[in-house]
Amino acid sequence: MSVPDSPYALSHLEVLESEAVHVFREVAGEFERPVLLFSGGKDSIVMLHLALKAFAPAPLPFALLHVDTGHNFPEVLAYRDRVVAGHGL
Repeated sequence: MSVPDSPYALSHLEVLESEAVHVFREVAGEFERPVLLFSGGKDSIVMLHLALKAFAPAPLPFALLHVDTGHNFPEVLAYRDRVVAGHGL
C-alpha cells in the first residue's frame, strides 16, 4: 500500500488500471492463443484501451474476436472496422 502523501501514491483508478495491465500481460504470457472479445460497446472499448496500454509500443500479442449477432447498428460495425484498421489488428 502506498503512503497517501507520497508523490508516488497511486489513485484508486490508477491502481485498478495497473491491475488490469498486469492481468493482460499474464494472460498473454500464460495462454497459447488468447483473444480479446470486442463488441464495440463501452466495456470492450475500455478493455481494448487497457490492452493497448499494456503492450505499448508493441502491437497486441493477440487478436480481437467480434461475434456478429446480426443485431448491431451499422455505426458500431463501422467503428469496429476503423479500430481494427487503425491499430493493425
